[in-house]
Amino acid sequence: MNKTIIGLKGTANVGKSMTLSRLGRQLRNAGGVTQDDIDRNEYWAVFDYQGIKVGIQTYGDHVNDVSAGIAGFLDRQCEIIVTASKTTGDTVDHLNQVAQTNEYRMIWARPYEVRDNSIPLETIKDYGASHLLLMINDIISGTL
Repeated sequence: MNKTIIGLKGTANVGKSMTLSRLGRQLRNAGGVTQDDIDRNEYWAVFDYQGIKVGIQTYGDHVNDVSAGIAGFLDRQCEIIVTASKTTGDTVDHLNQVAQTNEYRMIWARPYEVRDNSIPLETIKDYGASHLLLMINDIISGTL
């Protein structure tokens, strides 16, 4: 398994936090165990999942928040880290640097959006979260 950071990047108000908060709840439903409160919309949490430590941070618009969250995940020896990020700038640069320095690979993803409201917001964010969970499972199994 390759240590991996997944950055969910996008501009403000596209649903990064909503997608990641749903990811944590899906991870818990799939057997992930955390002592952190993930029932809020915004959280920082470490899960034990299939023998791997997975860190999820739902917020990431400010580099200081990203930096503090990532430092906490590194201290807790998370092998997979998933965090929100802006599209460009300091947060992206910081995540790329942390990945390189700590021998993680960096995968960038974007939240799913439906701008014509033909799919309910909750549905599309759940769908995006389920794809991130599939990615986590594939990283753990070594197929990704």
